[in-house]
Amino acid sequence: MRTLHSALRTGCVMALLIATAACGDRTADAPEPAPEVTSGDSAVRLVEEEDADLVLWVSNQSFDDETVTLVVEVDGVTVVDGDFAVEGQHNWIKFPLAMPAGEHEITAESDTGATLTETFRVPGDAPRYAVIDHWGESGSAELTWLFRRQEIAFA
Repeated sequence: MRTLHSALRTGCVMALLIATAACGDRTADAPEPAPEVTSGDSAVRLVEEEDADLVLWVSNQSFDDETVTLVVEVDGVTVVDGDFAVEGQHNWIKFPLAMPAGEHEITAESDTGATLTETFRVPGDAPRYAVIDHWGESGSAELTWLFRRQEIAFA
């Protein structure tokens, strides 16, 4: 029984790793970060993941809205402005961002009319992780926010 339990646990872990590996590392048709965050003199800027204060994942999870335009700002700096395809719903796009330590505000808006405003804090000595998902059904849309201290695993 112990061997079966170990095999099942290993299989579940492998399935999660495979599913996670497929998320966010796509480059074909993936929205690009806004040009403003690629500038070295912006207070909020795109960096390599190991240098990020916030690793932001953005996705369209709505089969009703096959493609949605999302605009995301941090402290008034546009970090994302692009079209997100739902595809199979497993297509989170990663935006690793550097920013000063302290409290920040993130806003997001979709072309479907959904909006989101949240505040969050980064300590400056450890990264934080967040997800913004677009959901839509029957003509109604919403954006959801998930903020964590630990890396986020997608299934």
